[in-house]
Amino acid sequence: MKNKVKSKLSLVSILFFAILAIIFLHIYTSPDARRPECIFFLVVLTGFILMHTLMVKSLKKELETEVKKNEISHENLLLKYRVESTLSQISSLLAFSDDLDEKINGSLKLLGNMCNADRAYVFRFQTNNDLVDNTHEWCADGVGSQKDHLQDLPRSMYKWWTDKLYNDEIIHIKDLDELPAEAEPEKELLAGQAIRSLIVLPFKIEGELAGFIGFDNIQDTGGWDESDIEALRTFSNMLGLAFRKKAVAEELDVERQQLLSVFDSIDDPIYVSDPHNHEILYVNKFMSKILEKDVVGRKCYEIMQGAEEPCDFCTNPIILENRNKAYKWEYHNPIASRDYLISDRIIKWPDGRDARLEIAHDITEIKEKERELKKNEENFKKLIDSSPLPIAIMDSEGSFEYINNKLTEMLGYTIEDIPTIDEWWMNAYPDPASRKIVKDNWTNVFRTKDTGLSGEWNLTCRDGTLRQVAFYFTKTENGVIFILNDLTELKRAEEALLLDESCLETLHELSQMNILEIDEIKSFALEECMKLTESSAGFLGFFDEENNRLTTDVSPADLLSANDINEEIFLSLLENTSMWPKFYQGKKTVVIHGPMEDIYSSDRAFFWKLSIGSFLAVPILNEDDVVGFAAMANKEREYTVSDARQLAIITQMVAGMILLKRSEDELKKYNQKLREINTELSRANDELHSLDEMKNNFLSTISHELKTPLISIMGFSELVGDEILGPLNNEQKRAMNVVNSNSTQLKRLIESLLFMSSLGAKNFSYDFSTIPIKPIIENSLSVIAMENKDKMLTVNTDLPDELYFISGDPNYLSELFIHLLDNAFKFTQSNGRIDIRGHNEGNSIHVVIEDTGIGIPETKILRTFDSFYQLDGSLTRRYGGAGIGLNICKRIAEDHGGTLWIESVEGVGTKVHVKLPAKKKTPRSNPSGSS
Repeated sequence: MKNKVKSKLSLVSILFFAILAIIFLHIYTSPDARRPECIFFLVVLTGFILMHTLMVKSLKKELETEVKKNEISHENLLLKYRVESTLSQISSLLAFSDDLDEKINGSLKLLGNMCNADRAYVFRFQTNNDLVDNTHEWCADGVGSQKDHLQDLPRSMYKWWTDKLYNDEIIHIKDLDELPAEAEPEKELLAGQAIRSLIVLPFKIEGELAGFIGFDNIQDTGGWDESDIEALRTFSNMLGLAFRKKAVAEELDVERQQLLSVFDSIDDPIYVSDPHNHEILYVNKFMSKILEKDVVGRKCYEIMQGAEEPCDFCTNPIILENRNKAYKWEYHNPIASRDYLISDRIIKWPDGRDARLEIAHDITEIKEKERELKKNEENFKKLIDSSPLPIAIMDSEGSFEYINNKLTEMLGYTIEDIPTIDEWWMNAYPDPASRKIVKDNWTNVFRTKDTGLSGEWNLTCRDGTLRQVAFYFTKTENGVIFILNDLTELKRAEEALLLDESCLETLHELSQMNILEIDEIKSFALEECMKLTESSAGFLGFFDEENNRLTTDVSPADLLSANDINEEIFLSLLENTSMWPKFYQGKKTVVIHGPMEDIYSSDRAFFWKLSIGSFLAVPILNEDDVVGFAAMANKEREYTVSDARQLAIITQMVAGMILLKRSEDELKKYNQKLREINTELSRANDELHSLDEMKNNFLSTISHELKTPLISIMGFSELVGDEILGPLNNEQKRAMNVVNSNSTQLKRLIESLLFMSSLGAKNFSYDFSTIPIKPIIENSLSVIAMENKDKMLTVNTDLPDELYFISGDPNYLSELFIHLLDNAFKFTQSNGRIDIRGHNEGNSIHVVIEDTGIGIPETKILRTFDSFYQLDGSLTRRYGGAGIGLNICKRIAEDHGGTLWIESVEGVGTKVHVKLPAKKKTPRSNPSGSS
């Protein structure tokens, strides 16, 4: 707009000066006769000047007005920015519910400073009470706090104030004296705080009035503008959300604590771990007592199994793939010698990550009972279905807040089906009389106990079936937590065992028949099944070991021949019936009663051929495979579920015994083959012993044979070298020195072979005495240094006189250190260095021989102690030796109760450590160290 005004002003000015120029030009060029016209033009010019002046004044005023508007707009923008910036800071403060009181006080300070208030405050209504408290307050500098005096204020006393808040009105008092007469109590309260003006807005939590916020002025009267009111309204909404968020967080924390308290109340091991890194996050009290140590933060496989890596049966991959489903499995803990039915599932941990919840229900006693009834009785395992703890949480009002998936899986009800306990009574106990008994019992138990068993009851599932369930409960601050244990299968098993004692007697007799043949066992079982089911005919069929041929026992024995059929025809008739796929492929029990007209024609042919009037057949299973069938026929009454159960129990046990017999036969064949292999191995071992003895004899013989001529060679070499047989020139002396040196090395090699031979034959002994170690090492060094005097090596020794004495054989110990020093000199190049150090270490003497030689590859250090081992052929040719020195040294060190080991880096050097037990005898002052 300002630019438009300037454009107009410029245009008028240009027009004016253009006209003025034209008039002056006209007057200047006009003759005198046209002077009147010039005067007219001057008058017109004067008019234009006046018009220009007026127009300039008008445009200038318009420009000033526009500038003023721009200044006001700029101030409004600054104010809006300040409000939005302040609200943004407050929003950041209230984003999280931790330290909420401190954050609210900080928010009040920001608002108070922004709106130029003397006090800013928050009042909250007390829950279920007619009182209100000043919970938060900010005061400007020089303004006294009123918070402590504004607690437990009765709302009913300040009706005018309270009604406005409930009507969602803003209380904006610009001057305290303007309050109406009905607000006299409020006026008195405000005057007591020296308040002259104020503004108050209500704030709500989930749509319900929860309190109010406001500003006070104690110095001036006057009100607040719309921006202040809008800021307060926005803060009101933020405050309500912040209080709600904090309440929700507290409720969630209480629920988590309730859940953990449930786990702590269960007398079964329960723990929670991270399924990705196996770190234990929580164990319940029962498990903590078993472990007797703090395991949180440790790896579950370390604590539960004593393993160094995750268990190969870990279920984490399974439950991570099926997050909404519990995984049940049985496990025998070899450490505790206990059996458990375990339920694993993924839950959310308080920090938001996935966590594995494991609940282990001890079924050791059940398993022991099963083993007493025979380990192969698979049917008895199915009679016990121990549920891994379904859970339901109910609040204090009787509404269910949560039921877990296992409860829905077991009973079929979701939380939508049973939102309240009243709905639970109606659904689970449809019979009014039963419902009243259960409700009265629950009322009495709940009134007298805080936790425990509320009873065992038959309840109706969603599909109409009945289950017998035990209910455990524990009270919490906000409700009740229920734990359900399904006893249905266990009770059915107990009833089945009590139903027919004769079945148990039959099973007991079968358990004593392990020594009999398979045919005898099958014959006994068939006759007993006929007695138990009151049948006049029976069939018992089993597949062979390859599962491709079925053989059948029939009772009475002449049943097939009396009806003019053989076993092949019988099996063909059976396989062509509609019954065969049901119990062979579908693994289902088949029961058929007359009249025969109502069954399939193929079935009628089977019954007619065998003179059968009623029929009961069950499949015989091994795990999930059909291994045979049992069938009873011609009972006078109808076959019952009890008949089918007894038949299945007995035949399953018989199947287990038969399969076990077959396994025993296979094992006998395997043992016979194993004995034959052992005989061959024994024969080969004898041959190896014979070869080893021949090797030792050869070493002994060849060593003696080599030593005899070597003695003569060394003797004459010394005579020649010492010039006893005549003078020698320098070249001859050098040659004799080489002969003497190599003869000495050959002698040491022969003595090593003799020592190896004596080790193998075990015909040697040590002459132990208490001796110092220092002179033995020094003498050994002298021998080796003399032999290697031509090598330019630096030898450093650090063998203090304070070294302990040892118990040992000086000859063999000299042999040990001569070998070690010989290796150090042999494998160290000229200008190298050898360090020999010794020191007392506890109750031992530790000697280290270190060289800067060729070193040994790390992968071959241990093999250097093997007999006749060389690193490679090239080293043998270059440095010599037979590869038995270190083997001898290690044996001597160990025979003296010590140890010998090597540290080496290829191309850098080698350290040989010898550690021998000390006698701790104080050395004498004799520097030679002799004893």
